[in-house]
Amino acid sequence: MKNMIALLFVLAPLSANAITWKVIGSCSETPLYQGTAMADLNKSVGDNTIQIFDSNNVNYTGVAEGISSINDSPVGLDAVEVISDTLMRAYGWCFTVNGEIPLAMPHKVSFKSQNDELVWFHGYSTNDKNQWIDMCVPGTNIKPDMFCKK
Repeated sequence: MKNMIALLFVLAPLSANAITWKVIGSCSETPLYQGTAMADLNKSVGDNTIQIFDSNNVNYTGVAEGISSINDSPVGLDAVEVISDTLMRAYGWCFTVNGEIPLAMPHKVSFKSQNDELVWFHGYSTNDKNQWIDMCVPGTNIKPDMFCKK
């Protein structure tokens, strides 16, 4: 029994040293997928994402440079919401590392430690009169009808 307890104390810190990751859609804060994974700190967030998604059977389309679809989410013109003659939203997959949206694509960003958190979320950018006025706003802020109404 003492050996079992000692083993638990030895192994417990090892399980804490893995990045946490999750995928959030546009309609709910409840993750579509989530887990922990040992990241290869010598590889990019994009490369680690591909490995994590493949290992966890995440239904996605993408490469290390970016994810275009998760769970068959629309892409291209099917991912554009026309609000008026001058206003539209373009939807896609964005990511954060430790709550911050990097200013670079995922293949240009690296994790700093196994304690980092990766979140992929379905977000949008708004174009008003041919000017982009925001970037990677979480879809859950507005829960767009085009994705959330059935």
